[in-house]
This record gives sequence, structure tokens and C-alpha cells, in this order.
Amino acid sequence: MSAATNSGARLRLLSIVEALTVTGPVKPLLMFSSLEQRSCAPRISHSLMTTRRSRPADHPAADALHTAAQAAGLGYFSIPERRAFDPGVLSRMHECIRQIRPDLVETHDCKSHFLFFILRALHGEVRKLKWVAFHHGYTRTSWKVSLYQHLDRITLPSADCVITLCKPFAAMLARRGVKPDKLSVISNAVEMRERPCAAAIVEAREALGISASETVILSVGRLSREKGHDDLITAFHQTLAAAEGRGIRLVIAGDGPERARLERLASPLGEKVVFAGHVTDPWPLLHSADVFALPSHSEGSPLVMFEAMAARAAIVATSVGGVSETLADSETALLVPPSNPTALAAAFSRLLEDQGLRDRLGRAALDVVTVDFSPTRYAQKLMAVYEAVLAKNEYAHG
Repeated sequence: MSAATNSGARLRLLSIVEALTVTGPVKPLLMFSSLEQRSCAPRISHSLMTTRRSRPADHPAADALHTAAQAAGLGYFSIPERRAFDPGVLSRMHECIRQIRPDLVETHDCKSHFLFFILRALHGEVRKLKWVAFHHGYTRTSWKVSLYQHLDRITLPSADCVITLCKPFAAMLARRGVKPDKLSVISNAVEMRERPCAAAIVEAREALGISASETVILSVGRLSREKGHDDLITAFHQTLAAAEGRGIRLVIAGDGPERARLERLASPLGEKVVFAGHVTDPWPLLHSADVFALPSHSEGSPLVMFEAMAARAAIVATSVGGVSETLADSETALLVPPSNPTALAAAFSRLLEDQGLRDRLGRAALDVVTVDFSPTRYAQKLMAVYEAVLAKNEYAHG
């Protein structure tokens, strides 16, 4: 174990991310740090580093990530990036690392993996730092993101440990060169929250023009191809046809590169499909829905799934990635094959016609997420990985 943990001093942990706001990969990081700071004997001194181009690094009040990091008790370091592929970022990151003097560095996305990989190649003292890389899955966006994703084949095998979200992702990483003994699987977790008041739930529906008498199928997530919204819209069309005029609405919350195309696809359904855009806190919306849909073609351990479970939602999801490692068909959700709109529609119809089934699945999902996917259990698993990495005497040399 490291000198820090042997002496009883706090472990100095540096997390490197690329985010403008509190994204899905950042939420568990903040949850872990906040939980540590609230404990009687915190074990971690935690700092967060990110690069900034679109928002001035010297105006932290305008930085949502900075605000959230402060609230969770993290130190915050914003690295100015003057343009894409700015080589000056490396020297500024190096100086920041020398200031923090971390015992362990963790990276949370393809660009962060790459930048830290280069720093290790350039600086011997950085190469001696233990490195944990988090793999959260891949989202198809820009060519730059795709380039960094391809670079993972070079960078991730050099980390001391790679943490991913589900067994299928671990198998994929092993095929891409990460040694199996360096891989750890830790599912996401969620903090339990109080149910919103009745007024907040009504307000969430009214804000979208949905009446109290209408039935709602809700999807929350980034509008990118792997999320399966094409299948969702097709399935909803089939559900409407089978419902014979029943008042059903589909709400798609989220934004992304596919929004315009999806709006065109849904246009024949008119006001039956509501595009809510980005929703900062979907908690009231989750409670306002009758069915929650997760139609993805690929998933790891989606936070919104755990939030829906915590909201006691009746869930229809595709059996992909970590979803089927978390939910059990007909026990905590209805699971269907990916890319199968007809199966999705049949599951929607089954739930919409059976209030008792909706209630039973919702209660069972809440029980599972409360016991098996709590922040405390997540923190225990993560600390075990940190301690195992710090206990190793050999350094990976990238």
C-alpha cells in the first residue's frame, strides 16, 4: 500500500475529465467525493482537473462543473486550452500535477486518457504515479471524439487499472489489448432522493403541455444513434395504433446530434411526441411518467436507469450491456431484444394495460437499487480498487 495510506494520511486523488457540465461520467465521481467528505474520517483528498476553451478559465462562477465540484468538496483546476490540440495544455497540466502531488491519477474519457498517456511518456515523475482509467463506453459524435476513441487502443493498455461498467465492455477492452488482470467492473450507483411533491410532478407534466388524464411513456438520454430513439418512435407509433385512440404521449428528454432527424421521423405523430430538450434534473419527470423506456443499442451502466429504478418507475429496456446485469426480465423490468420496435411496442402495451404489473416491477426495482447499487457499496468497491493499485510495487511504463 502507498505511503499515504500506511501513514494514515489522506490519499491524494486527482481526477481528470473533459466536461463542461455535470455529465453522466462525472456524477459518480462527485457522489463518491461527497460521500467521502461527509464521513467521520475522510480517506481522500480529491481534486478535479479539466481543460477549458468554450468558457473562460478565470471565470469559475460561469462554470457549472466548478460549482458542483466545490459542493462535493473537491479542489478544482481549470486548464486553459487555446485551440483544439493545443500542445501548451500538456505543460500546464504538468505544472498542475506537480502542485497537487497526487498519489493516484484517474482519467475519465478518451481525451483525458491520451493527455495523461503523453505526460507519462514525457516526464519520469509522472510515469511513477499510479493510473486508473475509467471506460464509460463510446458515443458517436464528432470525428475528433472518434479519433480519441481509436487512441484508446494505445492508451488504455498502459494504465495500472481500467475500470469499466459491465462485463461486455470488459470483454471488448480485453480484445483491444487491456490485460484481463488490469480490468475491474464497477456498476454505477445512485443516491436515494425524496419523492417530489405532488405540485412538482404536476408542474413537470404541465410544462410539456400534458394533461393529468394522459398516459406518458418517457425516455431520457442523449440523442445519438446508439440510444435507439428510431426504434422508440417506431414502437410508439405501433403502440398508438393498438391503443385505439387512448390518450398516450411519448416524451423524449435530452439533446444531441440526432435531434433534428428524430423530430422529422416523429412529425407524422404530431403532438403525440414531445421533445423536451435537455432537462437538468429529470427527477420530477420520472415520477410523472407511467412507463420509462430505455431502447438503447449499446449501454454500459446508465445512470438514468438507476434514477428510474429509484423513482419506482415501470421500466421497458433493451437487454444490452450492463442493463441485463442490473434488471431481470419480468421481475424488475420488461426486457426486450435491441433493434426490435415490435417487441418494444408489445412491452409498452402490456404495461399500459396492467397497473398491477407496473406497480410490482416498480417496487422490485426500487428494492434492488436501494440494496445493491447504493453509494456506500460503490465507494467500497472503488476504494478496494484504489488500494489494490497502490499496493502494487511495479509501475506501468506506457
